[in-house]
Amino acid sequence: MTDFPVSLVIFTCTGREHLLRESFASFKAACDYPFLKTILAIDGQINPAVIDDIKPDLIVQSPERKGYVNSIMRTLNNIDTDYYFWLEDDWKFHEKVDIGRFAGLMEKNKDWAEMILSKFGPLPPEFKVQPIEGDLYYSTFGFSANPCLCNTQHVKRGFRLLNDAPKGDKLGFDGFENFLARTFDAENIKCVIVDPVDHLSISHEGYLESTPRNWHMTNSLESRTKEHLLTMETPSFFRRALMAVKLCGAFLKLFFTQFFSDKVYELCFRIIASVKTINKDE
Repeated sequence: MTDFPVSLVIFTCTGREHLLRESFASFKAACDYPFLKTILAIDGQINPAVIDDIKPDLIVQSPERKGYVNSIMRTLNNIDTDYYFWLEDDWKFHEKVDIGRFAGLMEKNKDWAEMILSKFGPLPPEFKVQPIEGDLYYSTFGFSANPCLCNTQHVKRGFRLLNDAPKGDKLGFDGFENFLARTFDAENIKCVIVDPVDHLSISHEGYLESTPRNWHMTNSLESRTKEHLLTMETPSFFRRALMAVKLCGAFLKLFFTQFFSDKVYELCFRIIASVKTINKDE
């Protein structure tokens, strides 16, 4: 299959160097596509040694955290290929990523905004209500920033519209993915998801270090909401007290187990790294 000009665009931010290293190594092991350019988008400061590991052709960096949406907007201005692969810093790849196949399909379907790799394997039935052919389905949830191949023109236009639209911080409505999903749906631009069929093709490794949703809201382009946006129902005092008891037991177990298990030690390292970033993020 013909090699289409495709850029690799990697997004990261302060305090996630350990995730970035592992995610990039996993992706490179799964994908040998000859990308025309590799762009590393950095929100804030990171250890320069990680940059040396990736050896990007271009770095788009904000010296201080300005949020994910700001980082995306700045980076899009530097993408000059028709397609680019969107890679965040916290994914693990379990099978080959066939960029050539995806780019060929998008070349034939100019109304596709993206082809998304699924973190579910196999794809749940509720995601398969709009079949295309084979392992391809129209996304029931719209746009996603999970690992995906994007049509640069469609995504750039979506973010230009976002920049001019009213901003907000309502969870489930004002996230940049929510906005693009509504915009593409109104214009009959399709988002496509690839069904792994009978296995797990990718897994999300960054739940522990997930950045506050404030950074993902459209109003972060102007002024980030200071109050933490809780992604679940506000817990009662009883539930907080129960959590305190569970934490005591969990940390006691981790304290002893990390002496004998590399896996547990790595988990402890990630917990400590996450705690250190809480004050910076908030």
